Amino acid sequence: MITQRMSHRVYPSRKRKMAAYSISIYDEEGLRGTKHTFTDIVEDVPAGQNSCYSIKVDSGEWLVYSHNDFEGTTIRLPPGIYPDPGHIRSSHVNPNNTAWNDMVRSLRPVRQDAVTLYDKDDFRGAEQVVTCDDPDIEMDNCCSLIIRGEWWSLYPYGSYNGGYPPRNAEMTLGPGNHRLPLMACGENITIGSIKKVACPYGPFPFIFP
Repeated sequence: MITQRMSHRVYPSRKRKMAAYSISIYDEEGLRGTKHTFTDIVEDVPAGQNSCYSIKVDSGEWLVYSHNDFEGTTIRLPPGIYPDPGHIRSSHVNPNNTAWNDMVRSLRPVRQDAVTLYDKDDFRGAEQVVTCDDPDIEMDNCCSLIIRGEWWSLYPYGSYNGGYPPRNAEMTLGPGNHRLPLMACGENITIGSIKKVACPYGPFPFIFP
């Protein structure tokens, strides 16, 4: 009787593909203790997996929240190591909302080369991701947005019509993290259409905060 043995070969030319988005949370400081890794949106991190005293972002950019359904305090984390609650808390997006309960209750990646619209301030609540011109986007209550890659012009009505106060013109924004009540006379805005535009200041490297 001939017994076949399964061999495990390593092919140098075939590299393991890293997930486009990957974040690991640990229930002890210094990347110790139980580790839980996430690669996609989670609205409600299960009990037993949400205790968080250190974080490692392997790839992508992430928003983590202290409450379920993308509510509570928002923490924005680019790739890197956050070895303790102090380093995590220092990455909050709003200096007036820094409460952190050492729990990641929900989390989601930030899409690159796109604009992501949020219906609440501090990049909370429901999101809408836009990657190309849209003449009829119909977002009635946009409170914050994140832009990566391109510049975009926003219009209050469809088909790229209308303007916002005080100039009664389209709102043109570049790469960055934008909290609209700080920009639009203290108000949220309606977005009826949106399109990519050339940088109004000419080509230059832009580093978002």
